[in-house]
Amino acid sequence: MVAHYNIKKIVQQFLLCYNDLKFRQKEIYMDSTAEQPSFRLELGSVEDLPIIFYCLQEQFPPDEFYNYERMEQMMHHNQYKILLYKHGDDLIGYATVCSMVESQTLWLDLLAILPPYQNKGYGSKLFEAIYQKYYGLFNGVLLCAERVDSKNPDYALQQERRLNFYEKNGAYRLKTDFILPTKTGGMHMYLYYKPYKGICHISRRDQVEMITQMFDYCYSHIKHAPQLLHDFNQTIVDETFKDERKTKK
Repeated sequence: MVAHYNIKKIVQQFLLCYNDLKFRQKEIYMDSTAEQPSFRLELGSVEDLPIIFYCLQEQFPPDEFYNYERMEQMMHHNQYKILLYKHGDDLIGYATVCSMVESQTLWLDLLAILPPYQNKGYGSKLFEAIYQKYYGLFNGVLLCAERVDSKNPDYALQQERRLNFYEKNGAYRLKTDFILPTKTGGMHMYLYYKPYKGICHISRRDQVEMITQMFDYCYSHIKHAPQLLHDFNQTIVDETFKDERKTKK
């Protein structure tokens, strides 16, 4: 007899595949008008990786993204995906995500708007589109962001804006002293979580499960990743969030 947990996992994987099928049929549209092509979120493929990897090199520190071969390998396993935010045929922004079925969490690995379209509100629209795309499939979206480096005032301002961006868009900063694995060691980052409606609490146990799964899938090629998780494990605590539905009443 198949365990209840396995049935739930199978159903969720089926829903993910169905959602991806809708994506390929370009059914995810935003801000459409009769006069203009709509903004839309598309599911990318390995064929889109060369241009996305070039953008990553231009927009992110080298330690914050994988090498080309690693990204290609993860995409072939169908859990790691590229999402493209477009207006007509123009690429406005992109994101990379990992579907973590066991922990019912979406890992939002990277999100960016191309330079010509920045500071126009597209980042919030892309973030919300991703959130809505996976609504009902997961309990929440997990992501990390750089801590503010006060030694570099110009870059610190960008980092503060990025943190404000995620908090403004409903993500909660978790208390853990999270360390992102890198080839040369690890980066101390803030870990954020945006719960879906009705989720007002996340236990320490659930956080450990989701971070462990993310490390296993995305950073299994880094031998010291398990040690980093061990190092900050004790800083993970139960978290409680505000219920926005109650706040609005």
